Amino acid sequence: MAELGLKKKEIDAIEFAFDVYDFKGDGQVDAFYAGDLIRACNLNPTLKTIAVVGGQAEKGKKSLSKAEVYPMYKACKDSKDQGGFHDFVEIMKLYDKNDDNTIIGNELFKLLTNLGEKLTKEEAKSLMKELCEPEDEDGFMPFIPFLEKMCAAEK
Repeated sequence: MAELGLKKKEIDAIEFAFDVYDFKGDGQVDAFYAGDLIRACNLNPTLKTIAVVGGQAEKGKKSLSKAEVYPMYKACKDSKDQGGFHDFVEIMKLYDKNDDNTIIGNELFKLLTNLGEKLTKEEAKSLMKELCEPEDEDGFMPFIPFLEKMCAAEK
């Protein structure tokens, strides 16, 4: 796997995850589980990326050997498609306690400092000060304007 530029740690993770998803023990994994297998290796590809690299939306359509998974992992690792505005809205809805497109300010801070590409506390505070609308009396703030500003900044 040196030709793909994968580290030993990555190869070990792929082999372990492959063995977990090789339900029959025949050295084959259903391509339906390609996304789960790659996510088990600490990558976060979108469904679109999984489909592009050979994953399937239905079980039983295609089987993958271990040798086929390494380049899929590499393609996902190199992909810049990490989700967009609508993906982020869906994530924020998980934290929307009132079902009104708001989030508690402290929850957003925790998300920014603990998930994905973690920000330092200072970076998170600065980002929230710049992009967030003020919290209401209960500590809630609308997250749609925050995400719109955040995603617009990347373009």
